[in-house]
Amino acid sequence: MTSAKPQQTVRDLILATSGYLEDKGVESARMEAERLLADVLGLARIELYFQFDRPVLGPELDRYRDFVRRRGSGEPMQTILGETEFYSHVFKVRPGVFIPRPETERLVELAVGLISPPDHRLLAPVAVEIGCGTGVIGVCLALDVPRLVVEAVDVNPAAVELTQDNAHAAGVGARVHVHQGSRFDPLPEHLRGTVDLLVSNPPYIRTAEIAGLQTEVRDHDPHTALDGGADGLDFYRALAHGMGPWLRPGGAIALEIGADQGQAVAEILGVSGARDVEVHQDYAGRDRVVIARMPDTEDDNG
Repeated sequence: MTSAKPQQTVRDLILATSGYLEDKGVESARMEAERLLADVLGLARIELYFQFDRPVLGPELDRYRDFVRRRGSGEPMQTILGETEFYSHVFKVRPGVFIPRPETERLVELAVGLISPPDHRLLAPVAVEIGCGTGVIGVCLALDVPRLVVEAVDVNPAAVELTQDNAHAAGVGARVHVHQGSRFDPLPEHLRGTVDLLVSNPPYIRTAEIAGLQTEVRDHDPHTALDGGADGLDFYRALAHGMGPWLRPGGAIALEIGADQGQAVAEILGVSGARDVEVHQDYAGRDRVVIARMPDTEDDNG
């Protein structure tokens, strides 16, 4: 008579999964093992430590094993769990839509600073986000800046739907309007010359470098959200070329960049007539955001 297979506890699964994910090259393997198991069990990660001896059985064990298999194959943690935390808020994510990264929080911080100071002209400021993806940038701006109206654009219909869902879930759906199309093309005509902020985290990976990216990026993020052309700067040129008719005099620009693109993007904006161009670093000390302003009317007349 064969003996029954030993039950696997929370502790057993965390230890086994940590080793498995480490072998697959996953960074922070233990933390990810805990996050996956906590989601399956409906617990916070910290609660796992009080239930180390709890057996994991049946459907819960099957679901956890499926999660671990998917993570080991390179699927991002965010799409497995269906959500991600960004700027202290939780957002839905879905396959086929670019997953936001923590460094983009620096873009949001700087963008908020560009439109937050009291300005009687900005009773209802307007921001345009090009390439909204999950919508985290526009939604966070709407949450942080009272009365701000965000006009978000993405060529990917799945991104348009997801941004709408995330905006409504955050309670700002009435102030975040989402349009499907390329760059400025789908924006309403009445916005011409009135936009207070242009913000974007555009594709900036050089085409030749995409094949060498991590599996979870290369095989799961849409290439349209990654590929910035031969030098990674195609989208910045397009934004700089098209932004003039939409931004008001003195309107602001905030763009995320690759770590080696600060000078090039600053020059692109400068040639297009932007003033006060600055390159800002993320919290790892790498160039991450370029900000600028359009000339005021009086500057043009001077």
